[in-house]
Amino acid sequence: MVRNVSSTLAHFLMNRPLILMLVVGSCVFMLAINQLLDIRSTKARLEELERSGTKPHTRHPKLLEEMAVDQRRRLAATIASVQRELQRLSGTNAFIDSKWHLKLAAVAGELDPRMTLSMDSKIWDHSARLPNMRPALQVQNKPRHVCPEVYDIKNGAPYWRNNMRLENCSDIPMLKTVITALLPACNWEPGKADIVVNKIRKLYDIPIVVIVSSNDVLNNDQTNIRVIQCYEGDNESKTINNLVQSIETPFVFFGLNLVHFDRQSSLERLIRVLDDLDTVKVAGGAARDIQGHWIHGCLQVRMAYYQAYFASGYYYSKYECMYCDDILTSFVTAKSFVTDMPFSTELYGPALYRDWFAKVRENGHLVMACPDIMFYVNKHTDMQREDWLGFSKKWELQKIRSYDTMNYNFTCEEANISCEAPLEHIRSYLLPPCCAALMERYTAKLLHYGERKHLKYELHAGSVLGAVKMGSYLPWDFDMDIYYHCKDYDNWLQVETLFEEEKCKYAVGKEGVYVTLNCPHFFIELYCHDKLSAELELPEEYQNISTTIKYAGNDFRVIANPGRYCRNKMGFDDLKHAAHWRTLTLSKNAEAKGGYDNPGNWNKCKALKHHSCLDHFPGDGNLPFLEPFLLM
Repeated sequence: MVRNVSSTLAHFLMNRPLILMLVVGSCVFMLAINQLLDIRSTKARLEELERSGTKPHTRHPKLLEEMAVDQRRRLAATIASVQRELQRLSGTNAFIDSKWHLKLAAVAGELDPRMTLSMDSKIWDHSARLPNMRPALQVQNKPRHVCPEVYDIKNGAPYWRNNMRLENCSDIPMLKTVITALLPACNWEPGKADIVVNKIRKLYDIPIVVIVSSNDVLNNDQTNIRVIQCYEGDNESKTINNLVQSIETPFVFFGLNLVHFDRQSSLERLIRVLDDLDTVKVAGGAARDIQGHWIHGCLQVRMAYYQAYFASGYYYSKYECMYCDDILTSFVTAKSFVTDMPFSTELYGPALYRDWFAKVRENGHLVMACPDIMFYVNKHTDMQREDWLGFSKKWELQKIRSYDTMNYNFTCEEANISCEAPLEHIRSYLLPPCCAALMERYTAKLLHYGERKHLKYELHAGSVLGAVKMGSYLPWDFDMDIYYHCKDYDNWLQVETLFEEEKCKYAVGKEGVYVTLNCPHFFIELYCHDKLSAELELPEEYQNISTTIKYAGNDFRVIANPGRYCRNKMGFDDLKHAAHWRTLTLSKNAEAKGGYDNPGNWNKCKALKHHSCLDHFPGDGNLPFLEPFLLM
């Protein structure tokens, strides 16, 4: 069975074109997930067969019994994440995200190591050849811009400096027609740009473009060096975009915060990676600062539910380079790639590059950091709250966990998030946490008033469901539902005076029974009953003690048995998720089942790439929302 799963994935990887109808892929992966999860019960089935006297089939590999539950869950979660993307895009023509290949190839190889070899058509798939091998032939219609490498392990001890060496070849263009160095040095210390330009020129006769401060001077009369001065108020990204347009070579080297340059910063190595790996669009190196501290600079980035998580590290590698979502160091990319995906003119400083790499990743391209390449920098990229602020606004992020493990929080206003028209918003997207918090504050203020006045109440309807599932407001809801004693009607009406600052007003739907507290963007519905559920469902000795539940950090009163209430009211699969009923067209069958046609499925998102799209998330479970970056 393990090999069946592995071969299913391998078949998909080898046979799907770049553009595909995604319905097929979604079905393929659902089968693989079911097969993988079914492994959990293999041992029990074998034992049952033995008890019944039936000889188990000899093909069941021992691996099925020994495979750890956590390992199976991790592999299944990886497949499920890709399957969910395929399902979300089903029925459309869409480009395959290059990272899907990495994830699925790793799973297939872990389940059956034979697949690691069979999934790639090339017999020799390494970054260099061995000395006794013939030189690699150039692939037809694929230009080679730099010579290949040869790996010779002899004579390397003890420092192993030059065992990867360039072959001699004559079928490549001159390097000065291949790559241009672009140095955004506007904020460098005076004199540093001049040093770096001279160091680069000692190694490479390539065009160099330098952006320097108006009070910095380059003492350089060499040809093919262009100096652009920057002044206070200049738009850094606009300048870079314009300069890239003027570059005449196919590749651009972005030298960031450099203080030195030598042979350990091989541009040929990075160009070769881009030549050899079609899906890789950016290649960078490691960095060493003036204090001697070295970093590989490879970041993994995930955005979900108005949050971003940056982590230093890698999951996959090839050609001795790490696959990354973002890199903190200097890099090489194609001029045409930057032309098609220019830097944002709204941002500056390190946020400019975080934003650009986020766009690269969003469009399904891969980035690599090759740690054997080392750049000398003044200091490593350090981002504070003010640096992240522009990034949070651009991507609508309330919380950012930085690569240095610091957490930064931003308000709705800072992150450019609006809480207006929540019903329209939740048709496609999760409600922003700052908007949900607004509703939770309204509710807490109302219910704390009830507690002070000894007024009995109970959360009901979707509010109970949110408390049971999330312990908070459902992020696809837009109102609150509360039951109260009819005898307390007048007391609840008096709360309006407490909400003057919030500009909330009562609207009477039915005198003495039903009122709505209408607040900016949200509302709270209050229905009265002569008896609350605690008086009807709990044993007599407990009827004066309401059931309470944790809700947004508060203990609020709720229906006597909230779990049973949800199952009976919402019907089948009440713990699965569905968009708010006001955003759906429901069938008669849905009403008979409790209210939803397909619990566990979301509406299609308007903006397919946005991190808050409902259909980016599983239709089951609360942890993807409470802990969106928790690994299964």
